[in-house]
Amino acid sequence: MNLNAISKEILGQYICTNKKIKYMKSLFTLILSLLCIYCYSQKKVNVILVGTMHFNNPGKDAVKSEEIDILKDYRQNSLEKITNKIAKKYKPSKVFVEYPSKNQKTLDKFYDLYKDGKPYFQEDTLTKSWQKRYFEEGEIFQLGFRVAKKSGNQKVYAMDHPAEMRFDLFQQKAKEMQTIDESAFQKKIDESSNRTNSCYSKNDLGDILKCFNTEKELRENKSIYINLFNRLNKTPDFYGSDLVAGWYHRNLIMYSTIQNTVSDNDQNIVIIVGQGHAAMMQEFIKLDEK
Repeated sequence: MNLNAISKEILGQYICTNKKIKYMKSLFTLILSLLCIYCYSQKKVNVILVGTMHFNNPGKDAVKSEEIDILKDYRQNSLEKITNKIAKKYKPSKVFVEYPSKNQKTLDKFYDLYKDGKPYFQEDTLTKSWQKRYFEEGEIFQLGFRVAKKSGNQKVYAMDHPAEMRFDLFQQKAKEMQTIDESAFQKKIDESSNRTNSCYSKNDLGDILKCFNTEKELRENKSIYINLFNRLNKTPDFYGSDLVAGWYHRNLIMYSTIQNTVSDNDQNIVIIVGQGHAAMMQEFIKLDEK
């Protein structure tokens, strides 16, 4: 899948070679100045790539951030503006979300209920508070389902491929291998947490997402795997490189799901993933030229 511009009005500058788009230079702001957009040229599929935080903030990521409370009225108003603009202007034919692809049938059931205006989860069956928050506040449902329904889509596409990555072994391995400072990981996490919370300090959800999707933020998110994790090796234990390979492996499978799902009939699609995944998707899309 190659890159293709929607229009100069939307994307600004782009590079053309023999009337085909070779490469789009940077992060383009589109929907309320928050979205990173890349486009496929051969199939003429325009992609709105949204790197986001977990709206329900389960606290499972290494980076710890503040709460944004997506259910507050002003957050809901922001979501309405964002999703209305995407749906009305681009009418995406497919919306991809960070939900396990092996559980597509379960996601289908949730979305069928949602688009019919029925409760897609039964609150009284959920025994843990994080479960309720996941279904009620999660970006899959708050953002993904909302865009898909407003666009008249009959399906929302699961694209995630969960993988275990043992970040919890980092300090132990650092002490054993002595190839990097034990405190390096925590320093990186603290820096990332500070940047994330700086984004969260903005009132408008669109501005928060714009902050999340700058070239600098995506590059910083991705670079930690090379400048820190990949150095944590000592023959015959290649913990660091195995960790990095696991991250790339997961994201490559996710991207493959998109590649093999998009058809020639699609003109515009939306991909909604965590910021770290968005950084990887951005790279894959740029490289995916036929």
